[in-house]
Amino acid sequence: MGVSLFTATWVSVLSVFAVWVFVMILGPNRMFRDTVVERAYIYLTVTLSGRIGHFLRVTIGESALARAERAGIALFGRRNPIFQIFGIVLYLLGVGVFFIEAAPLIPNRYVGSWQWITISLALAVNMVSYTLACIKDPGVVSAENVDSACALFTPDQLLYFEAKCRTCRLRKPARSKHCSACGHCIQMMDHHCIWLNSCVGLHNARYFLLFLASFAAICVYGSYIFATILLELRHTRGLMDSMVWDDDAMEMVKLSLKSSILFLMDENVLLAVITVLLMVLAPAILFFAAYQFRISMLGYTSNEESKWLNVADAIKDGVVFCIHSDGGASTSSGVMDGGVFQIVEKEDQEADLRAKTLVTHLSQVKNRYDRGAWQNLALLMFPPQIQSRTSKLHIH
Repeated sequence: MGVSLFTATWVSVLSVFAVWVFVMILGPNRMFRDTVVERAYIYLTVTLSGRIGHFLRVTIGESALARAERAGIALFGRRNPIFQIFGIVLYLLGVGVFFIEAAPLIPNRYVGSWQWITISLALAVNMVSYTLACIKDPGVVSAENVDSACALFTPDQLLYFEAKCRTCRLRKPARSKHCSACGHCIQMMDHHCIWLNSCVGLHNARYFLLFLASFAAICVYGSYIFATILLELRHTRGLMDSMVWDDDAMEMVKLSLKSSILFLMDENVLLAVITVLLMVLAPAILFFAAYQFRISMLGYTSNEESKWLNVADAIKDGVVFCIHSDGGASTSSGVMDGGVFQIVEKEDQEADLRAKTLVTHLSQVKNRYDRGAWQNLALLMFPPQIQSRTSKLHIH
């Protein structure tokens, strides 16, 4: 008893979708630099998109391609609820399938009735955290709060400098980034998330992290629950001791576990789709959640990761120095301390007479914004409240 062409097709499609999600989420990250994941990301976002653009230019013409590009900017370059609505609809459909197809079979011989407590808790935490991540202010920098925002972090002269945003025309707080989709500078911006239709920044990062953790738990836990449902159906449908004809052996043989599961997947398509989707999404979501928690505890954001990659390239070029102000030196861990890290271009190095040491490896650079793992996490869990000028005047 084999799998039908229909089942094989949608399992293949879901598997390709999971690989695409994994590459698009983790491809730009530093841990995958110079790996097949980064190369796949570059191919999908640069090479493939360029080839598609060339093909469309030849087939449909420049004017039609320009309209398509404007549509792409409207979808991906501006705040747009389409992906948010799409994600919510998919999520609710999955929950609906669970309550229609799977819930009547809980409890069963594999899971007890107490599982409803954890199922309800996981869904509630996930939905509430997602809602809060969507609606809470991520940390928009405005004329009213820019002074307080700038006071949070001091420019380190390596990643951030005293500057004014060319778009907002406001002072640019250290660790902030202007989001072209939202049209604002965002304090301690991590990234713009199309599924939230908002940025992830200092003031909603805690809800985003909670959403990621709970969603990863749902993917893993849901895979287990749905798998037990298929096993329960195997019992109730009498497939445990079923006999089928084996053409190779030319005799009746006992139906294998694999064949019985494939048979049930053919008969319960919606149940099977959600089960496979959870299983293929679980590794990608788990990896992304672990990555987000890791960089949060190390004291940097996804946005700052690209900046650190630029610093690593500058170190290879021999232009990053530790400028010593008080005779600082390397610590036992190899980190240079007691100075400020700056880029000094090669043509300026001879004229620069300051006491300085050439940085030869990224591990020697001290991240000024790293307060220690738990304090870094506490900063996101309990972010400082930014006061506007009017509230300051009221206080004083």
